[in-house]
Amino acid sequence: MKKLLLILLCLPLFSFAQKKNLTYNQTNDIQFAKQYKNNTVIDSYTTKDGLTISVGDTLTIGNAVIERKKYMFNDFFSHIVIGQTKGTANKEFTHLPHNYSGSKVIVKSLFVTHEKFTGYKLWPNRKEMPLYVSVFVKNPKVELNSVKGLSKILSHSRKTILDIEKALSSGEIINYNAPLSKEDAIKKLKESKDLMELDLLSKEEYKKLKEKLIPIILD
Repeated sequence: MKKLLLILLCLPLFSFAQKKNLTYNQTNDIQFAKQYKNNTVIDSYTTKDGLTISVGDTLTIGNAVIERKKYMFNDFFSHIVIGQTKGTANKEFTHLPHNYSGSKVIVKSLFVTHEKFTGYKLWPNRKEMPLYVSVFVKNPKVELNSVKGLSKILSHSRKTILDIEKALSSGEIINYNAPLSKEDAIKKLKESKDLMELDLLSKEEYKKLKEKLIPIILD
C-alpha cells in the first residue's frame, strides 16, 4: 500500500519532467500545447530540422535580415533583442544592432509562448494556439586582461532570441542542421567528383553521396 501511494505521489513529478523537453511537433499540437502557460521554462527543444538546443549549448549569431545589400548603422536583428525579456508586444523590445553577426552566445534558459490569435473569434483563448520557443542567452566568459575582453563585458551580454524557429530559418541564428539547398547539393556533388578523380574519395563513397544528393537536386 505504501509503495502504491509513493508511486501515485511521484506521477505528477514524472509528468512534469517529461514536459521539460519539447519538440517542434509537440509545440504545434494544440491539445499538447494547452497544458503550457506563457513563459513556462523548459530544458531543451528539438527544432523542425532536428537540432536540439539545451541549456549550456553555444549558438552562433548569423546576419540580420535586411532588404538592402549593405547594412546601415541603425539596422538591427528582427528576432534577437537586448536583455532577458518575456514580453509579447514589439514595443517592449530593444532589438540587437546588426554588428553582432558572428558572435557566440551561451544558452541560459528556454521558455514557451502561445502564438497570438489572428482570426476573428470574439473571445479567443490563446492557450488554444500553438507554442513558439524563445531562448535567453548570454555572452561567453572572457578574459578581462585585454581590451577586446573588456569591450565584450561592456557590450549587450544578455540577449533573447524571441522565436528560435524564425531566427534559424531567417539565418539570424546559424542552423548547422539546415537541409542542403539545391545549389549547395550541386556544389557538393561537383566537389566530391573532383575528389574522386584525385583518388581522395573512393568510388563507393562518391556513389553513396551521389544517391543522397540527387533527390535534393531533382526536387
